[in-house]
Amino acid sequence: MGALAHAAAFLTRLPVPAGLAYGPLAPAMAAFPVIGAALGLAAGLAYGLASWLGLGPWPAALLAVATPIMLTGALHEDGLADTADGLGGGHSAERRLEIMRDSRTGSFGVLALILSV
Repeated sequence: MGALAHAAAFLTRLPVPAGLAYGPLAPAMAAFPVIGAALGLAAGLAYGLASWLGLGPWPAALLAVATPIMLTGALHEDGLADTADGLGGGHSAERRLEIMRDSRTGSFGVLALILSV
């Protein structure tokens, strides 16, 4: 149970009691797929609820995409944008890493986010 709580604390913004999410992250990595499945289930439930409420397929899909983004604090989207900026904007390994460390999002990052969503 501790590994699952630690994985949830690391991968999401869900509140986890501090005592449960403690220790090295490596043992908790085995629970990452469970957290991913829970996030996918939440997205599916959001889509189903929106459909049940009579929203069209586009608004329902928008809610389904937004649900895991909100639950994770856009962790994956931030990483994707940083990676796209670094790979698209740097000509050397040092410059790519410098761009990836920069908190600002550039045009490659924005385009990657638009295309992925």
